[in-house]
Amino acid sequence: MGIAATVLSGLELWVLLIALIMGLSRVLRALEGTRASLDKIAMGVRAIEKETAPLAGHIDGVNSSFGSLAGGLESVKDHLGSVDSTLDPVGKALAGS
Repeated sequence: MGIAATVLSGLELWVLLIALIMGLSRVLRALEGTRASLDKIAMGVRAIEKETAPLAGHIDGVNSSFGSLAGGLESVKDHLGSVDSTLDPVGKALAGS
């Protein structure tokens, strides 16, 4: 009986080890797929960095242009507000008739 229990225990150990190896190999394959995806993402980020590098020298000019544009749009907003307040009574008079 003791030898049979020893053989069964050894067999169970081998089954456990084989199941563990199979499970770990599946995890390894999943991690390799993830690594491939991360490599593609990193390559894309490097490409974006390389393609946008020339913009660094021109960004100050772009920012100043946007600053001027913001000032002009503020002026337009003020004028449109003035037009709105001027035409508001006309709109109310037309709505009432």
